Amino acid sequence: LDYKNHKGEIDLETFKNKFTTNKTKESDNSLENYLNIITKNFLLQENFKIENIPKEQFLKKIYPVMRAKTFLKDKADNFLTKEHTHESKIFYALDLKDSYKLIEKKSLAVLNLQEEVVKKEAIENLKKLPLKYNKEEIKGNTFYFLNAKDGYDGSRILDEEILKYFFKKIQKDFYIGLPHQETLIIADIKNKIGLQILQKIMVKFYTEALLPVTTITFKYDGEKLESFFIYL
Repeated sequence: LDYKNHKGEIDLETFKNKFTTNKTKESDNSLENYLNIITKNFLLQENFKIENIPKEQFLKKIYPVMRAKTFLKDKADNFLTKEHTHESKIFYALDLKDSYKLIEKKSLAVLNLQEEVVKKEAIENLKKLPLKYNKEEIKGNTFYFLNAKDGYDGSRILDEEILKYFFKKIQKDFYIGLPHQETLIIADIKNKIGLQILQKIMVKFYTEALLPVTTITFKYDGEKLESFFIYL
């Protein structure tokens, strides 16, 4: 896409998923929301100038965001990133209230900032955000859906304090779902049916997402995070 010399990319599979074979009010709203986000991002690019932002303000508004490993593909080197897992990658974004802008490495040069300083501040800013979630029990299994709805629920997977909070609460290994940036699923699985339910939830959230990350589940043992493939 091109708008006033500002370029943008959309994932065609994600865009296609906004359409359904049956036209409904829900499908219309889904597509409209998707197009509104694209429009807002172009308007943001038109008015955004990194040199107009004081360094201190910049650091207070930086947050990590989760993306699929293939996001931006060969252009990812232009952005500030960090490896996460085989399925996911960390990008860094400047929060602009209604939207956010992914940080390019050249922006740090303009502000004379080191990459590690920005990454550290991003995690500290993330830790200051409130933890909110809904709890749902299904066939003996407990699911916690993070829903602060601030755009960074998925990023909470990087907050070690939150992971340890749930480990203490559940008192054993648990599963984590990161289908997209807007949510994080913590699952206390007790039986095979629970795994089936988790996988169905993951696929549903992934296919409906604006920025899908992965349908692969993670497992947390109190110390480390590992990919976990659910075979049904």
